[in-house]
Order: sequence, then structure tokens, then C-alpha cells
Amino acid sequence: MKNQIQFLKNNPKYIFLIDGLGAILSGALLSLVLPLYVDLLGMPIDTLYTLSILPFVYAVYSLLCYFLNPFQWKFYLRVIAAANFLYCVFTMFYLVLNLEQTTVICEIYFVLEMIVVVSLASFEWKLTKS
Repeated sequence: MKNQIQFLKNNPKYIFLIDGLGAILSGALLSLVLPLYVDLLGMPIDTLYTLSILPFVYAVYSLLCYFLNPFQWKFYLRVIAAANFLYCVFTMFYLVLNLEQTTVICEIYFVLEMIVVVSLASFEWKLTKS
């Protein structure tokens, strides 16, 4: 694990790739997969589509940072880390807003997603401090 952390510190552009690919996965799940199971989840389909917008925007940002490899990468990494935290706030807001109709499966999915995103954002933030 230490080797991977050191690799990312020495090659920070790859954290943008990880973030971008993760955002694509999140956006695809929210807009393509989860709507197929809306009855099982209880989350309104328009909410799923609304939540899918930010991950796709974040994916474009992160992948641009990966390919452009900016010199002041720490600033750009702080931006996406803060944006990831903000995405979790929006997700929590929509989850609480629809709590009466969501199922346990839906709640588990979104809590797990938020744990992953907060973990990534925390790691990104720590990378900018070193």
C-alpha cells in the first residue's frame, strides 16, 4: 500500500485518472443501471438522473487534468476533492429528501458510494498537503 501511495505522490496525474474513471462509473450506474431497478430502490428516476450529472462533469474535469497534466496539480486536485465532498452532500440531501420511499438496498448503495467518494476525496486532499 505504501508503494502505491508513493507512486501517486510521484505521479499525481494518475489520481486524476482514478477519479475520472470512478466518476464515469458512478455516472453510468446512476443514469443507466439504477433506473432499471427503480422499483427495487424506491429512488425516483428523475433524482437518479439529477445525481448522475455531477459525476459526468467531474469525469470531464478529472480526465482533462490527467491528459493536460497541469504544473500546479495540487490546486486542481483540491478542486476535485472539494467537488467530491460536495457531491456527497448533494447525495445525502437527495437520500434524506426521499427517505420515506427508498428501500434499504437503495440506502446501502448510496451510503457505500458516499464512503468510497469521501475516502477518495480525503486521500486526494492528503496528497495536496505533502
